[in-house]
Amino acid sequence: MSAPFDPKLAPGSIDFELVPVDAARAAHDEPPPGVESLPTLVPDYWLRRRRRPGPSDRALTDPTIDWLLALPAAVRPKLLCEKYARVANLIAAAAPGDERLAAIDALLVDRRGNRGGFPPEVRYEIEQLRDWAAATVASGGR
Repeated sequence: MSAPFDPKLAPGSIDFELVPVDAARAAHDEPPPGVESLPTLVPDYWLRRRRRPGPSDRALTDPTIDWLLALPAAVRPKLLCEKYARVANLIAAAAPGDERLAAIDALLVDRRGNRGGFPPEVRYEIEQLRDWAAATVASGGR
């Protein structure tokens, strides 16, 4: 007669514990210990993590200018382009249609939970652009 199977003794086995899904999700959503205090422990932590700004972060690219000129004057995001050229370049670089609409939507929804958002006048321009882009996509345009 053989001994009962013990998964802890099986080669290559992984110890695990059955837990409710809600508890597993909560544990997954919590950052590891010490991570939250890291920015306060290491001076300029996030500044060193970010990539260096490139030319397209500070000025509109040629494709962005072409995209802006093709937009109706009423929905051209002037303040966005003046204050956040990098963001305008990202929108223009997205493929026309659903991809561009998704890029605009991503600017309006804080998925990380810690964003301050755009100034109200810039947000208004983005919302106007989003409404126009959604109507264009819905009508089969690009």
